[in-house]
Amino acid sequence: MKKIILFLLILASINICFAQEAEDADAAPVAESTSTSSIKASKGGISEIPNSKRPKPIDKEKAAKAAEKDESEKDYENKSNTIKYGVPSEISSLIDELIKNEDPRFTEEIYDVFQVSKNTVIKQKVLNYFKQLEDPCLEDYAVETLNDPYEERNDLVKACFQYVSAVKTKEAIPAVLALIEAENDSYFNDAIATIGEIGGPSEAMFLVEYLEREDLSDAQRQTLMRTCGKMHAVQTWDKVVEVAEDEDENLYVRMYAAEALGLMEKKESVPVLVELFSENDPNLRQYVIKGLSHFPNVVEAQQTILQGIRDEHWRVRQEAIKTVRENKMTDATQFLIYRARNDSEKVIKDEAYNSLAAVNTKEGNEFMVNQLKEKKVGDATKKKIVEVLLKEGHTGQNEILELADECLKDDKRKDLRYAIGKELAKYENSAYDEICIKYLGSKDSTTQSLGLDIYKTNKFSSAVPVMRNIYADKKANSGVKNRIKKMLSIEDEDESKNEKTFSEADAK
Repeated sequence: MKKIILFLLILASINICFAQEAEDADAAPVAESTSTSSIKASKGGISEIPNSKRPKPIDKEKAAKAAEKDESEKDYENKSNTIKYGVPSEISSLIDELIKNEDPRFTEEIYDVFQVSKNTVIKQKVLNYFKQLEDPCLEDYAVETLNDPYEERNDLVKACFQYVSAVKTKEAIPAVLALIEAENDSYFNDAIATIGEIGGPSEAMFLVEYLEREDLSDAQRQTLMRTCGKMHAVQTWDKVVEVAEDEDENLYVRMYAAEALGLMEKKESVPVLVELFSENDPNLRQYVIKGLSHFPNVVEAQQTILQGIRDEHWRVRQEAIKTVRENKMTDATQFLIYRARNDSEKVIKDEAYNSLAAVNTKEGNEFMVNQLKEKKVGDATKKKIVEVLLKEGHTGQNEILELADECLKDDKRKDLRYAIGKELAKYENSAYDEICIKYLGSKDSTTQSLGLDIYKTNKFSSAVPVMRNIYADKKANSGVKNRIKKMLSIEDEDESKNEKTFSEADAK
């Protein structure tokens, strides 16, 4: 009998164990999704230096676009020679130009210059060049520098931070964390910003723990707040809410906390932010709008943003109008039209036009096109409307070309003529051929030069005879003629004629 009872007890115990294991297994996924205890904070240290590598293959599409910006066939050769044989100031200026034009054609030459140059300015510029290309070929140098930056120039170290951020160099994480914790806080802000770009959950936990330190300055707390949001570090949400709602906290820390709540994209942030919008300080309200901008599908957030367009303080209005543009809030059209017509601040009127063009509603487009036609509307306003309509490309092309034609006939409106020409030159459009020829046909050299800019972007064959006539005109502006000479390679033709003349003279 005792054996039977013992057997039953053992069997019951086994069943209980199995039931408990099953219960634990069912509960495990929920616990994992809601708990952050399994995530351990990263630690600072010495980073392992990545292997050296050559630049990535050149992006052929970007290279072709960059080549189109060359004014003559010799430009490529001249640039290549400058990189190989130029002095630091020449190379530095050229790299700035290449960055501006997003020109990837010289990666190999620039990489080779970097390897032999001792000039810190060149090294900084090259890091910026490959940063723009997001090419990891200099990871080894950047990580090695961040392991021990103290003997290097601050600008160069900053370039290394920005470079590893752009190319997402995970190997740099230990070195960057070590610089956050270092007694020398010269690199604190750059290091925090970099972790925001290359870090993950473990680095977010590092920030959570670091946020608790009592020796942080207000500026450091501000930077931490912004980074927590950028990293979507939801582990910090409760702490950030606490800071945002604390009226005794530093204002700027509260502002960045409000922005961070939005960046985390946690819907529970919306009622917190809506409540904060009733605060008296306009700077805080501005950053509340920044936070709410991350909730385009939440009604309460959108309603508060619309109210921001009519806020007493211009900074709040500006932020709300930008948010309307980013979120394509068509319901805001009438608010924007009112602000464009009536706001006392030019910066707000300009923002309203930017957003009207981007939102692209029938009402908004009709309003702007009518403003172009309206005689009472000033040319300064028309400049802005031309800029935004051409940028978005939804409407107004014919009206803009008609306005340009009007200004070409009226020298009192040169400023508007120039502004329209500069905008037209930014875009490739076959419909601009006639206005290009009209700009070239002007007797005003600045207008002619703008016509050349439009030609440079579009290469209209119909404009070439007009350009040759200008070049042949002895009275034409020398600067304009020199540009035509380069664009049409007339220089090469002249040289060949001269060589032929000299050959004939030698033969005689």
